[in-house]
Order: sequence, then C-alpha cells, then structure tokens
Amino acid sequence: MQYVLWPECGWQPVSLTDLITGASVKKVYRKATLCIHPDKVQQKGANLQQKYIAEKVFELLKVCFQYLHWVLFLFFVLFFPC
Repeated sequence: MQYVLWPECGWQPVSLTDLITGASVKKVYRKATLCIHPDKVQQKGANLQQKYIAEKVFELLKVCFQYLHWVLFLFFVLFFPC
C-alpha cells in the first residue's frame, strides 16, 4: 500500500513478522481500512485522485481479506477434518 498511497494518508509499511498470527493480520487489516476508508479520506480533505485511489485500494483490501478467510477455512476443512 505504501507504493500507491500518498504520504499524508498516514499509512506505514508493515513487515511480514507483524503478520504471523491471525489476530495481528486482523489488527493490520483494521488499521489499513481506517486509513483508506472513503469517508475518512474525504474528511481529511483528499483530492479527487486520492479519493479514487483510496476507494480502489479499500475494495481490493476487502476482497483479499475475504479470500484469506476462505483459504484458511478450506485449509482447516481439508487438513483437519472432524
């Protein structure tokens, strides 16, 4: 995200070591969505280009997080059946 977002948005890069547990992934996800949520970006006075970028990144982030949930679900169903 640090490559597409503007410096004033407040996003700081996250290392892979900060994404080891599910709880830490969720925490970083929430932090990211708060940083680029379309309503928050508008409140901060972003220009039209920044709003567009934030909206697209927000959508992609949601899709990726949902995909991660499905992958983990399938992993546990396939490898740890009841």
